[in-house]
Amino acid sequence: MSQATLHAPTVRTTCPYCAVQCTFDLHLERGLPVKVTPTKDCPVAHGTVCKKGLAALNDLRHPERLTTPLLRKGGELTPVGWDEALAYVRDALGNLPPERIGVFGSGSLTNEKTYLLGKFARVALRTPHIDYNGRYCMASASTALNRTVGYDRGLGFPADDLIRSDLLLLVGANVAETLPPLMQYLKGIKDRGGTIYAIDPRATTTSKVAGRHLAPRPGTDGILALGLLHLMKQWGRIRPTAPAHGMAQVLAHADDYHPARVAHDCGLTEEDIFTLGRAYAEARTPLILTGRGPEQHTQGTDTVQAWLNLAFLTGHFGKVGGGYAPLTGQGNGQGGREHGQKNDQLPGARSLRDPRHRAEIAALWDVPAEALPQPGHSAQELLNACGNPAEGGLDALIVIGSNPVVSAAGAGQVTQNLKALKHLIVIDFLPSETAQLATLVLPGSMWCEEDGTTTNLEGRVQRRRRAVTPPGAAREDWRILCDLAAALGRPHGFEYPDFRALQDEFFRATRGGKADYSGLSADRLDRATAQWPVKSATGPDTPYAYAPPFFTPDGLATLHVPQLRAPTLAPRALHLTTGRLGNQYQSGTQTRRNPALKAEQTVQIHPDTAREHGLGAGDLVTLRTAHGQATAPVALTPGLRRDTVFISFHWPESANLLTDPHALDPHSRMPGFKATPVTLHPAHLSLPLPTRPTLSPVS
Repeated sequence: MSQATLHAPTVRTTCPYCAVQCTFDLHLERGLPVKVTPTKDCPVAHGTVCKKGLAALNDLRHPERLTTPLLRKGGELTPVGWDEALAYVRDALGNLPPERIGVFGSGSLTNEKTYLLGKFARVALRTPHIDYNGRYCMASASTALNRTVGYDRGLGFPADDLIRSDLLLLVGANVAETLPPLMQYLKGIKDRGGTIYAIDPRATTTSKVAGRHLAPRPGTDGILALGLLHLMKQWGRIRPTAPAHGMAQVLAHADDYHPARVAHDCGLTEEDIFTLGRAYAEARTPLILTGRGPEQHTQGTDTVQAWLNLAFLTGHFGKVGGGYAPLTGQGNGQGGREHGQKNDQLPGARSLRDPRHRAEIAALWDVPAEALPQPGHSAQELLNACGNPAEGGLDALIVIGSNPVVSAAGAGQVTQNLKALKHLIVIDFLPSETAQLATLVLPGSMWCEEDGTTTNLEGRVQRRRRAVTPPGAAREDWRILCDLAAALGRPHGFEYPDFRALQDEFFRATRGGKADYSGLSADRLDRATAQWPVKSATGPDTPYAYAPPFFTPDGLATLHVPQLRAPTLAPRALHLTTGRLGNQYQSGTQTRRNPALKAEQTVQIHPDTAREHGLGAGDLVTLRTAHGQATAPVALTPGLRRDTVFISFHWPESANLLTDPHALDPHSRMPGFKATPVTLHPAHLSLPLPTRPTLSPVS
């Protein structure tokens, strides 16, 4: 980037938060951003930016901003220079066997950093163990789409097409708080006479706007989808989108899911099932959008599969304004799962297990194909292995842009595992709870201090532009990764003269892959955004992704029979579910520090349930599961199911100490965040209200 661009009065870039990836102009005075202005030509947000985006500049000025390397000496993190920090990396990792080193990435990284991180792990470290926090976000939906139609591109159509739907089913997707700019599309659907159902155990802001709310028991969304497919078959509404494998088996399986069974398992009435079924049967362009609600389960892939099967078998999958699609959550969650930081993936959404794919990337990287490691641990398995010989025994972990001490399942165990590591190296720009455990912290770059590209929830690639330089001794993340490779004595392939050289290599690396960005360049993206695949510099982009022939060996989809278990609940038993708040984001490293984004951690409980347990609003309650316990104030929530307890996951020492780190989805390796058996225990009412939840592991 030229110095003229760095000192321009305004710089257009992308928001650091959700996967809408709103564009806005940063207004600079004396080289520093002072104001954010939404851009009306943003192809998704159309001139809107949520409160988090408008408040993002506060993070740049935060007094806790990391500006120098910190090395643990005598138990304390102590400022050091880069030479000493890199010498530590050389001595710490240089002689470790590669299989004893792990890398944990992030869905917030730009595409170029995602690509470079995967290359760094496999070429410089030579480790098989790399994964990222997106495993906790989109893994189940991505897995279901990949095994059905061969690829996953989020929405698969322009967001503007959302208003063409005459029936929208939002399944576990609280878009008002997680993807606020999408609310304009819900209004558009209703203005055109369409119907919206929010399917969620909680009555959320989204459900109030939708106007229709169905509250199934946590963990039963897939059973509801099977019940709808049962009715569509009974009513003669089966009109497959295209020929596909497995259709007969899927339809036969749905015979068992009659309305009485589904109502019982989901905690609904039979009339609820019939009413929703009639709405779906009569709609011309019904659209199903899933969020984390149905996906963050140990049977999340099969739950998504049930909804995907319903859309496909009724002829709506891939239809303009209709069908099925997942809603990506993290800022670059889509691009982050395409270019190599997943344990089984190479750039362009290639498979690390495919010999042809390995050969293509090995040739680009100038290494033998056999030198590329096979897939290693997935995210939760990687964290379980840290400092733990019984789980695979990692001695060192590099974490970039992620805070697994808060975001991972079984946070208490994860914290102990990270403390047991010989070497924990964290690259970040604020001192997250994970960074506070590190043996070495390297100060990285924030969103407006780096160039790159991000890919939003509809597969749209757009530029992130550098407006300012990192403060103090902080460095751009891509340079840090190259510095680490040099410190390890493996600089070959990491000696880029400038960022543009890295970016051009990234675009080339995707050529021929499912997620082909090879026709893109910074210059092209300056003219217009583009939805992948984009296969040539002069060719078109691909607004519509889900149309036959599919990206499978024979061009046909393969439907799978969902293997779903109904939850077993004793009378008055409770399930804990977790989720987000509108003013917070992910593990809260930024938003909890932002004075413009006030929020309080509470335990949401239905008033009747609270009364049964002797609890009132503001009382402290201790939540206990088989994995840990946490204490926080009660918030009485009439719109919540009586058998459900809700807590957000933005605070340390709360939600994820209560979740299970070992039970994982067999397909996606997703932990079960959304339905954990829990008990409530009133805390001593004379205790002072804590400033944040207190927590202690269950021994």
